[in-house]
Amino acid sequence: MSMRFADMPSRFTRGMRYPASIALRYNDGVYSIDADKSFDVKDSILSVMGKSLEKLLTSTPSEFEMYKKQNSWKVKEIPEENYHYVEAEDFILRSQLDCRDDRLPRKTFDLKTRGSLAIRMDLDNHEVSRGYQIKTMKGRMQSFEREYYDMVRSAFLKYNFQVRIGNMDGIFVAYHNTARMFGFQYISRREMDEVLYGNELTGNHMFKMILLLLSKMLRTVTDQYPETDVRVTFNSFTPDHSLSMWVEVIDDEKEAIAVKMYQETGQYSVNPAPTAATPEASKEAASKEGVDPFATKDPLGAKPTETDAENALLDELLDEDVDPVEDVYVNSDHPIQHYRMESFSTLNNQDTDDAITLRDQTDEWSINWSLKKSTAPPDELVRHYRQLRLKQSTFFERPSADTPEEELAPLVKVLRRLSRRNMWMNNTPRERVVVNKSRIPDYAPLKHHRADRPVKASSPKPRHRSSPKPMLKTQPAPKTQPTSKPQSTPKPQSTPKTQSTPKTQPAPASEKNEPSPTNSSSDQSGSPGV
Repeated sequence: MSMRFADMPSRFTRGMRYPASIALRYNDGVYSIDADKSFDVKDSILSVMGKSLEKLLTSTPSEFEMYKKQNSWKVKEIPEENYHYVEAEDFILRSQLDCRDDRLPRKTFDLKTRGSLAIRMDLDNHEVSRGYQIKTMKGRMQSFEREYYDMVRSAFLKYNFQVRIGNMDGIFVAYHNTARMFGFQYISRREMDEVLYGNELTGNHMFKMILLLLSKMLRTVTDQYPETDVRVTFNSFTPDHSLSMWVEVIDDEKEAIAVKMYQETGQYSVNPAPTAATPEASKEAASKEGVDPFATKDPLGAKPTETDAENALLDELLDEDVDPVEDVYVNSDHPIQHYRMESFSTLNNQDTDDAITLRDQTDEWSINWSLKKSTAPPDELVRHYRQLRLKQSTFFERPSADTPEEELAPLVKVLRRLSRRNMWMNNTPRERVVVNKSRIPDYAPLKHHRADRPVKASSPKPRHRSSPKPMLKTQPAPKTQPTSKPQSTPKPQSTPKTQSTPKTQPAPASEKNEPSPTNSSSDQSGSPGV
């Protein structure tokens, strides 16, 4: 990374550090691990386009045409997905294989489509954020360096695990903004290990240690709840920097109601949300109580007393002081269990809590850990677990397209402004070449390749900033030269070799490193971006 990111955060993003949950599903003596989708109920534009873009990049144009909606009847058979399986500790792990290239050391690699910064930060407003462009290699905004920086802090750890499980060589990343592709980048597994762990040796040991600790923790859960579907939630936001593990028995019927409520109202609850009474319902209730629903209030009647005003104010305060934690659904019919894991490393017989980087195979590294069960009262455990679930439910809340400008985060404001300003660039012709301006051009290969071509008298002026100086000096020369040598002109016409004059071409280029007219004309025809 360049020095532009020296003062930027170096830890994982908030999305990687927030509490995460998995579901253990029991079936015929085996537990399967599924992702918990309690709060991630809405498909984003990136998840919808992910498979389509992968199909686009791995199919020929004629094959991809058949997968379009209007041509879907032509698809007779959908090819099956390929997976790689590996056994580690008590797990059988599976990773999908996307692509293959026999030139790679491990033959296979994974295909990843990466949405731009504006798309990721403003998913519900992708119609505007699609105007965000990637223009340069370096920089904090609108650059490939920014995309790589965010990917390292967020998705690199997940990509690294997928590559290791599938025994793949690396990942092939396609950068886009849902409207156009900006570029592609191949990242090997070795590069990811060096960024995350320091080297590949440390990455291999780290992967084994993580599987070992996860196996011990899940074995404790299954022993506590045998042959039962449970949800396991991990949280690292603890004061003592330990890892907390919460266990909850899954009730599918009530959770289906809670998920539906969350989709409709944004509250993960099984209690129906209070609705405002309609005028018809109020009249019906009043008629049942013996009150005339069409009676009007006497303007000369008694005025409201101070007691009535105090009661109205008290009701209003009570409505505002409702704790949202109490409405979060938690299966309290079964006890909520809480465990805390503490660990430290031992490197070459020295205990440490710092990050470990192995130097060679002679280094000895072991992890010392302990898993303790909480002895807090059940009501207190339920209350803390509800707070944790509420934190999970509010994490996926993002600004919508109708969110006022003053309520947006500062970064989102900047991204929307850049997106609106550069929206027109999505409609640039495909034939137009976008050149990387941050790279220093190298003219040596081009000069060597074009040196044998003669200079044409009608060649256009070069576009180099330094080239106008020699052109201005040579233009007045024909006016000052006397016409005393008209007899010498027929000789060059009869001998074509004198027109090319290869010996005199390097002379202008040697003065102050300025390009010669031969090289400048060839640059215009061969390199449109210079």
